[in-house]
Amino acid sequence: MTTAELSEYLSIRLLNNDTLLHTTWLRSVNSIEYRDSLSLIKKLILEKDIRLWLSDSRQLSHVTFEDQQWIMKEILPLLLKSRLEKVARVVKSDVFSYITFENLMRKAQENYNFEAHMEQFTSVDAALAWLYLNE
Repeated sequence: MTTAELSEYLSIRLLNNDTLLHTTWLRSVNSIEYRDSLSLIKKLILEKDIRLWLSDSRQLSHVTFEDQQWIMKEILPLLLKSRLEKVARVVKSDVFSYITFENLMRKAQENYNFEAHMEQFTSVDAALAWLYLNE
């Protein structure tokens, strides 16, 4: 297992022979921190041939429209070149955050034919169970 901390706002762990990337947002972040973090995560996914990504996003506030557009333009096209198969996002029971992510992923699948399976959960255990289903 490899663990890293990005300042005080993001924990990154590589598990299961580096096939699972487990990121945990430790607090809400501003746009610069969010984009820097996602750029690093994207780099890890590509360099380490990550297949499974668990993102514990319960501490994040809402992702701005501008950041959503940035993700669509800067992150998703490069993830198409990855081996990423499943993304599990752990969130608070907040309908707005849930719908925002669902809309972003729908657009990614429509615009880029992004084929990784994505689901949202309210617990890490449920997310891990889904990630390892059929593994």
